[in-house]
Amino acid sequence: MHIGLRYVLLPLVLTVLFFSSVKGQETLHLTLTDAISLSSFSSLEKKRANNIVKSAYWNYRAYKAGFLPKLSLEGNLPDYYRIINMITLPDGKYDFVTQNVASSNMRVNLVQQIGLTGGAISVSSSVQRIDNFGKLSNIAYTSVPLTFSYFQRNLFYNDYKWQNRIEPLRFQEAQRGYIENIEAIACTTVDKYFSLLRATLQLKLDKQNLQNIDTLIKITQARFDIGTVELNDVLQAKVSYLNARKSLAASQLALKDAQQQFTLYLNLSRNTNLQPELPDTLVFFDIDPQMAVSKATLNRQYTVEHKRRKLEAEQAITRVKSETGPAISLNANVGLTQTGNSLGKSYNDLLRNQSVNIGFNIPLLDWGVNRSNRKRAEANLELEINNITQEQLAVEQDIYYKVLQWNMQREQMSISKDANELAQQRYNISKEKYAAGGLSFTDFNNAQQEKDRAALDYLNGLYSYWSLYFTLRKITLYDFEMHKDIKI
Repeated sequence: MHIGLRYVLLPLVLTVLFFSSVKGQETLHLTLTDAISLSSFSSLEKKRANNIVKSAYWNYRAYKAGFLPKLSLEGNLPDYYRIINMITLPDGKYDFVTQNVASSNMRVNLVQQIGLTGGAISVSSSVQRIDNFGKLSNIAYTSVPLTFSYFQRNLFYNDYKWQNRIEPLRFQEAQRGYIENIEAIACTTVDKYFSLLRATLQLKLDKQNLQNIDTLIKITQARFDIGTVELNDVLQAKVSYLNARKSLAASQLALKDAQQQFTLYLNLSRNTNLQPELPDTLVFFDIDPQMAVSKATLNRQYTVEHKRRKLEAEQAITRVKSETGPAISLNANVGLTQTGNSLGKSYNDLLRNQSVNIGFNIPLLDWGVNRSNRKRAEANLELEINNITQEQLAVEQDIYYKVLQWNMQREQMSISKDANELAQQRYNISKEKYAAGGLSFTDFNNAQQEKDRAALDYLNGLYSYWSLYFTLRKITLYDFEMHKDIKI
């Protein structure tokens, strides 16, 4: 079974389903490959996986865009107020004056984040107009045609440097997680597919058993009438008949439930009657456990996740040290400015405008709070490293165990298949011998139960095969049958 064909077969599956619905025939014969194709295309889990990776993509786009220049236009048109304010007169006295003013301003600002240093540089141009109303009305302008500014909150901590290391890992983690989610959909499809197969097989067995017991009751009653069997055999046969009817009713309900569960998972109409086919064409191949672990390390999401988590814990330490230790901030700008009673005059004979502000903060006494915060961050890093190591070991152990199970599948399936055939032969012989009077009903009933159990064991063996097949794909993101990494 080549899973790479799933998207090639999908249009055919959807076409069959469409014409079945149009003709009013809602029965869909489905192979395991078809089911996986459908679930990987239309299931709600697939849509959820798409949404997760889309969200991660736009988060990554936002991170990348954060390092691109940003242009903005801001201002007030106008800012009007009429109030009475207290002012200081030239002789030092206070007085109240009425202010009737409208102020308008506009500013164009271009900002660029500097990833190398962690600061931001901006280039801006602004103009402001003030209108004084009343007896001493006048108009004044002030302009800043061009100014360059640089700002950095803390010279000892660069958040952009950490973003540049963490955000690409986060996006890569989401991409690998998407592939794992698609393979997880295949695993869930296998579970639901075989749940439907078990329910279908159980119903078939219960129908056969009820029909056979009904026939054997008549034979037992006829023998009782001529005195060749005891009443106990007749009563046992009737009890078996009632139990068979009870089992049939239960299996009919279980089949409807399995149908509904699988139909809903595939996101199909509730009226669709799915008829699964037995996937008994098997391909066996040996897997090297060390190779499986190596492929998982190269391909799986957890590898990138562990790198990201470790970096985030290291970032937390750096951030705490910058917040609890000496800090220096820088704010500097240089530009041109002028004022005038007209817009044109405010752009003539420009004067230089500049400022520099270097701030610092040095903790002197905090009673050990900062030291505790730093130690806590360091302990969190050690804990995260220990957790990562344990998770890696758990993943490797799980892969080794799954590979061991897989490498035993050939023998297990051979045993299940032989046991199923032998149990069926024994049942046929027991049925003939009971009909001929050479076997007790108890022995016949035992043969029937063993036949049913062997049939279900064989089906469970097939489930184990396909479950391991897709589980190994999911936990390594490698196709061992086609010898290539899984890419979507």
